[in-house]
Amino acid sequence: MTLDSYDKLLGTVTQEYKILAEYKRLQNEDLGGVYVIPSFENSFLWFGVIFVRSGPYKDGVFRFTITLSEKFPSDGAVPTITFQSETYHPLICPYNGTVELSEAFPKWKNGENHIWQMLKFVQYIFASLDEFMSLAEQSANNGAHEMYHQNRSDFLQKVSECVRQSQNQLYDPAPLQDRNYIVFEKYEQETHGSVLESMKQGRVSEANTPPASGLSWVKEGVFQPLSKQEQ
Repeated sequence: MTLDSYDKLLGTVTQEYKILAEYKRLQNEDLGGVYVIPSFENSFLWFGVIFVRSGPYKDGVFRFTITLSEKFPSDGAVPTITFQSETYHPLICPYNGTVELSEAFPKWKNGENHIWQMLKFVQYIFASLDEFMSLAEQSANNGAHEMYHQNRSDFLQKVSECVRQSQNQLYDPAPLQDRNYIVFEKYEQETHGSVLESMKQGRVSEANTPPASGLSWVKEGVFQPLSKQEQ
């Protein structure tokens, strides 16, 4: 192996370690209702879903991706958060689903900024919309921004439709072939009942876990993932 090849390999391993450490840090934070996992095929692409628990978007279930730059976290480039379906929000672009992050993260500061902070910000803009809008100076959806300030009832109606659409898409199949893409199955008493009971009693094992193909399973009309952590 040449010196250049060795240096390149070492750089790749070091970067992979930094990304893994970033994910580990995220797992140690309190991000109730937010689930994230790196792609099996590409460590620079992460899959996520947020179950909104309060505010006008309550009961919404929104899928998103996080895309890291090729030199993350050393190049100052802020990761991109992109919602996978139409999400009506003043801070989410209606054309490509990206979240406007420049106000909160004008530049990525290695060692100071972390992905869990971005996810906390996403939680905030959904659950505390009124507080956010009273402080925000940036907008990614001018139409939603204007309607929020000029016609609150119509804005809330749009939000309600957005939430309902997100619920209808909860069980959609994965749009790409990646074993880590987060999918959900409908709750079935015959298949999942015994596992749910075991979760409640704190005695879950792999032996009695249903053969689900995704992260979890969800009771229709509840819109909360049934996982041990949530019980």
